Amino acid sequence: MKFSRFHLRISVFLMLLPVISLSLQAAGPFIPGMKLGFGQATVFGQDTFEQKWQTGWGAGISLERFIVGRLSLQAELNFLRKGSTYRLNSDGLEYSEKYILDYLEIPILARFYLRRNLMPEIYFYAGPSAAFNLKARLKVTLDDLEETVEVDNLKGMDFLLNAGAGLSFPVKPGAIILEARYSHGLKSVVTEPEADLRNKNFLALFGFKF
Repeated sequence: MKFSRFHLRISVFLMLLPVISLSLQAAGPFIPGMKLGFGQATVFGQDTFEQKWQTGWGAGISLERFIVGRLSLQAELNFLRKGSTYRLNSDGLEYSEKYILDYLEIPILARFYLRRNLMPEIYFYAGPSAAFNLKARLKVTLDDLEETVEVDNLKGMDFLLNAGAGLSFPVKPGAIILEARYSHGLKSVVTEPEADLRNKNFLALFGFKF
């Protein structure tokens, strides 16, 4: 009888199930939190032309759980405003295009604490995220004339890789959080098959976990 990949995956999962069960039993309680951040965002790729950084921001909630020792997993649900800006000055005329891209993003982050139960706690983290396109607009300005139009050639989802570092200051009944985060798009967000345009952004985050 031929042993398929499906049967192999089931066998591996069954072998790992006791280890997973023991890990979950040893894990700590869930730690909720919330964050607000501001930073810079832009787009990159082969099909971008002199795109500049523009101000971005984000806000969301998180749920963290320590798995073992100084290692934890954190899931987040964030609203993020991204985009980019293109500007041109010619013959006394000022022209600009500003892309405003709103996403609902769900990161899954592995966090490693260099210091715990000290002032401050220091940690690093990384992990993937899936982002859902909520709304996309293009704001065009020519001197004093301004027009905003909907952008309809963007995909409904984006996938990114996140990395960052943070400080946690324990205060009752929780902790104040300061973080720096970089997100890098892994795929093109435009619908044209051959086009390459991806998101990236930096954020400075302030928050509180309970």
